[in-house]
Amino acid sequence: MPRSLVASCMGDAKTAPKPVRTDTKPPTASPDPVPAVVDWVLGAITAVVGFALTAVGAGMYTRVDRTIITEFITAESTEVNGLTPAEAVTAGVPFVDWFSVGVALTGLGLVAAAAVFVRGRRRTRRRVASEGGTTATFWASAVYGAAVTALVSFVHGSGIVGGALAAYLHEGESGLRVGATTGLVGWALTVPLLVFLAVGLLAGAGAVDRFTGGVVLVGITLVGELAALALNVGFGALGGYLPDRFV
Repeated sequence: MPRSLVASCMGDAKTAPKPVRTDTKPPTASPDPVPAVVDWVLGAITAVVGFALTAVGAGMYTRVDRTIITEFITAESTEVNGLTPAEAVTAGVPFVDWFSVGVALTGLGLVAAAAVFVRGRRRTRRRVASEGGTTATFWASAVYGAAVTALVSFVHGSGIVGGALAAYLHEGESGLRVGATTGLVGWALTVPLLVFLAVGLLAGAGAVDRFTGGVVLVGITLVGELAALALNVGFGALGGYLPDRFV
């Protein structure tokens, strides 16, 4: 065989491209952006706060009576606009009873919410592990955002931070929607307390024949709470808009 032909064959063998593997999978985004331990920590903290509120509410209901209210008003020279000390005591008894029930029920609601959250997250993680997808569901992202909002609540506009986190975690839908829901989640947990606060104000006002004044106080309280809700939802929506716009 001529040397030129041998050299040609050897050169072709050296320069032959290596076969490309086609069984490799393209990189994908992490389906679990938040570790499972975060769910347990968040649930545990919420449950502890809930149990503490329940204990406080139960203690108020069983221990704070007319005598203690009278001592408080007389010792601290507490003044209630438009009410004499005797009327303030009479109005304070039913108010404290209803308000303490609201505190206790709010605590129990937090404990129940923590249990439901942890259980739901475990089911979601098992489903994602077997079927695929992401654990950053809409409501989970909103809860994470609400938790962060509560964590940095000492900062003005903390809802922006929580809304931004929720929108960053949850991809595929409007960040405005999940961010606004973040503000709604935190407010919704206080609804039982708000309801029993309103009932307590009405009951206390009715005990001293000042029902109209009680209605006015309830109206002012409701307006304030609705304003707080609108502010929280607005800040959350603004935070949810930021990842859509800049990330």
